Amino acid sequence: MNAPTLTSTANRLPLDLASVLAPRSIAVVGASGNEAGYSSRSLTNLLRTGYAGRIFPVNPRHTELGGLACYPSVRAIGEPVDAAILLVRSDLVPDAVRDCVDAGVKVITVCSAGFAEDGEAGRARQRELVELARTGGSRLLGPNCIGAVGVAEKVVACPTLNITDVFTPGAVSIISQSGGMAVNLFNRAQGAGIGIRGFVSVGNEADIDVADLVDALADDEHTKVIVLFVEELRDVPAFTAAVAKAHRAGKPVLALKVGRSEAGARSSLSHTGALAGSYRVFRSVMEQIGVLVVDSVDALIHTADLMAKVEPPASNRILIVSPSGGECSYAADRASELGLEVPALGEDTIRALSRDMRFGTPSNPFDLTGQVIGNSGFLRSVLDELERAPEFDLALYAIPTWGAHDAERLLPGFIAAAEASTKPTVISAWTAANLTQRGEQVLAAGRAAHFGSVDAALTALSHLVRWAGLRSAATAAGPRGGTAAVPRPAGLPDLPTEHQAKAFLRRHGLPVSREVLLKDAAGAAGAAAGIGWPLVAKQLCAGVVHKSDLGLVRVGVRGEADLARAVGDFADIVAAQGLESEGLLLAELREGAEVIIGGIRDPRFGPLVMIGAGGVLAELVDDVVFRQCPLTREEAGGALDELAVGRLLRGHRGTRYDRESLIGLIVDFSELFAASGWLQQADLNPVIVSEAPGGAVIVDAALILDPSTKE
Repeated sequence: MNAPTLTSTANRLPLDLASVLAPRSIAVVGASGNEAGYSSRSLTNLLRTGYAGRIFPVNPRHTELGGLACYPSVRAIGEPVDAAILLVRSDLVPDAVRDCVDAGVKVITVCSAGFAEDGEAGRARQRELVELARTGGSRLLGPNCIGAVGVAEKVVACPTLNITDVFTPGAVSIISQSGGMAVNLFNRAQGAGIGIRGFVSVGNEADIDVADLVDALADDEHTKVIVLFVEELRDVPAFTAAVAKAHRAGKPVLALKVGRSEAGARSSLSHTGALAGSYRVFRSVMEQIGVLVVDSVDALIHTADLMAKVEPPASNRILIVSPSGGECSYAADRASELGLEVPALGEDTIRALSRDMRFGTPSNPFDLTGQVIGNSGFLRSVLDELERAPEFDLALYAIPTWGAHDAERLLPGFIAAAEASTKPTVISAWTAANLTQRGEQVLAAGRAAHFGSVDAALTALSHLVRWAGLRSAATAAGPRGGTAAVPRPAGLPDLPTEHQAKAFLRRHGLPVSREVLLKDAAGAAGAAAGIGWPLVAKQLCAGVVHKSDLGLVRVGVRGEADLARAVGDFADIVAAQGLESEGLLLAELREGAEVIIGGIRDPRFGPLVMIGAGGVLAELVDDVVFRQCPLTREEAGGALDELAVGRLLRGHRGTRYDRESLIGLIVDFSELFAASGWLQQADLNPVIVSEAPGGAVIVDAALILDPSTKE
């Protein structure tokens, strides 16, 4: 999509957002009179959409374009220019940027391609552009982008004619690393009546990047919700700080990521490396810092629209109301699947509602039955009573495919109730060509959040609930602190044995199972008796990380004869596989729930801890989360709560595990891994969590060290 930026983001210049979304004047550099040409489109869009600011076409081959005076250069304009959009060939861009800088242009948008996406020579040209812009205090958007659109001010200077000219201003702002998808998101939102503040296509992000724009939009009084379409993040620390600023301003940040392939990690030596696909890590870290990640274009724009209209709910308890019993059941099923709770109505609420009902018994979901048809008073009475009910914190009014008659007579009652509700309340109304047009018009005329299907409405509501929890957790966690560096132990090899790995962890205070390492089988019986039967026997071999895959682990060894058989089997496998023995490890047998705790260093997100279902299930069950290191106890507990194994730890069939000890182990490991820059990957697998208060203990461990750090 875009080439990575090569410029430093350490020293960020201020960004004047008004010059991006609401400039008072725009120079169109390279404007053309060829109506079929690319370079004519920016000027055409500004003129056809009614931009009220000053427009300055710049092209030395023309004196007039579109009824406007055309200038040979930006400097020749002779008055201040807030923004310039460059439509010239890539080889002419440096001189055009220099001209803009000399004229004092605040924001220069470079639409031209042929820079960092074209290899090292292109990257060098891109660095030159940034240096030119910064020398004069200008900011540069792009290159390889289509610029920005500001709806309220009708700033549509982007060089595409495939953009709507029927605008609905609003409070949702879009940042996209793809120009085409910026336009798609904008067009689809505007076509659905979703109000948009504007969009910015960042292209190669040579200067202005996603973090700059999130930071600026956090201060923008016209923006309530920030939407991202991204492939990758260039500067994660700056982005994290910008998101935290948006949270302080009460503004949600939503993201749709593309490029989600998990194939890149399959050659890793560790379970953690194999599980750390780029999208999995991205989603986990985004949610840790409070960014809601969604998986479709429609979910992105519809959730953003809802967030711009309602406050987050106090819980996930939802009321469902419909005049169709079947739709009640469908909506309740979908709500449960999306993690929303559909609570029963309380006795007081049932008693109050029963006074007006001729059919059925009040319940949640609430079937209005045919009694609602032609009876607006009954509808009003029911919805007023349900508004007072304490059993729920958000509501869905699910409407069938109504034609004009019922839409005109009944929809206004639902709309009025939704608009007046103190809880997030939305309307879903199925659409059908040649039937529901009048209902769509009635809904569009109101202020209530509405959707064209139950599925879309419930998806947006579930995202609203999810974001409320993410924001709360991210705000409570605060900024991530540093840790004192831990030096690499002298003599520790790049691929330590299990015994060496556990010895390192033990020295740093992590709980490790009792064990003894024997050079060979001699003395094994005496050592085993000291540990206690039953026990675990493991054959260590050079270069072998996953011993169980080769049959080199025996669990539940119950006596000397059993141990002798295991040792004999190990010897046969070592000989058959041509392995080099590094000793026999005897360890205490621990019982309980199996968890994996891992560590990996991501090139974008830095040191990460992984938590999930452990043992042989580590790669078979999709039950892992990643978090940036170091973690707080609250973050570690929240990560466990997202896992299926986390629910097991809280109690299953009367068994409760020592979850608090596991949380402490996760926190301590995250601090150690963050501080050990020479440690590339780590697997603590499994960690056995005993029944409370039995503790959490590492019974196997694998470490992978950075060879370049060896002294």
